[in-house]
Amino acid sequence: MMMDMLSKAAAARVRHRIWVMSDLQQSLPERATYCMTRAVADYLTLDKPCEAICYLGDAVEGNRLDFIHEMAEMQMRELSKAKAPIYYIAGNHDFDYFRLSEGKLSEMVMPFYDNVSANPQWHIPANRAEMLFPVDMGDYALALFPDHADPLGRWYTTHGEIRGNESVYPYDQLAYEAVWKRLEGLGKPTLTLSHYAFAGGNRAAPLFDRYLPLPGNVRCHLYGHAHVGDEVWAGKDCNRKISAVDGQPIMQINVASLENFRGSAIRTTIVEWYDDDTIGIWFRNHSSQCWDDCLLIRPGADIRVPTLDPRM
Repeated sequence: MMMDMLSKAAAARVRHRIWVMSDLQQSLPERATYCMTRAVADYLTLDKPCEAICYLGDAVEGNRLDFIHEMAEMQMRELSKAKAPIYYIAGNHDFDYFRLSEGKLSEMVMPFYDNVSANPQWHIPANRAEMLFPVDMGDYALALFPDHADPLGRWYTTHGEIRGNESVYPYDQLAYEAVWKRLEGLGKPTLTLSHYAFAGGNRAAPLFDRYLPLPGNVRCHLYGHAHVGDEVWAGKDCNRKISAVDGQPIMQINVASLENFRGSAIRTTIVEWYDDDTIGIWFRNHSSQCWDDCLLIRPGADIRVPTLDPRM
């Protein structure tokens, strides 16, 4: 196959490689196990070791605590085979246990987070209220934007909106601009990642509009949430994997989903950074054990932010 040949030819030029996934999102352990074991087994056949795994939320679904624990143990076991640090951030279904507790919990409880936080391979934001989870990767950076929450459970964010008591949400526009400045202040080429897209992507997060336009060091954004092939929630754009951030030449990549019950296949994405600063995006279909698509993003100077940006 041509894409297999291209992937193998490019391997000698790889400077960095990360594996990006999102939305296993199953309430039944047997379904979760089927999807995750198939994805990991296929990934291992590729002989493409990665320096990091970025898991963009919705690892579980529902509020059966015994099922959540079982699925957490399974995912820790399977992903340990990839032998790379895992950076996990919350998506909307990470709040199912709290949301469906009907007010019986006096604090924010996120069982999957609590399970994986004790595993040294897994890294999560130290504070659940944090809006930015940066990771220094040497000559580039990862900037992950998690769904965030009040430790007392008074508010939390999902779908790019504030849930619960919006009046005590502590972050105004100035707070978002401070995060924007932290992102720019990373001072190196950066990949941004979240459960959600920015404007222009599938099922974009309205709160993320507060970050736009993105600073010039951002090379690409990767997100989940919109399961490829899921017409019910993703609508007419359900098969779209590549788009741009509105008003900017920054590509957005939909990596979802790790399941083929709502989505049309078990999918993840491999991101390769080559020695000439080109970025390669490789869309892996684990159901069919093949590459579906690939995208090359050219190297070049930082993307300029319009001078009318009030932060300038």
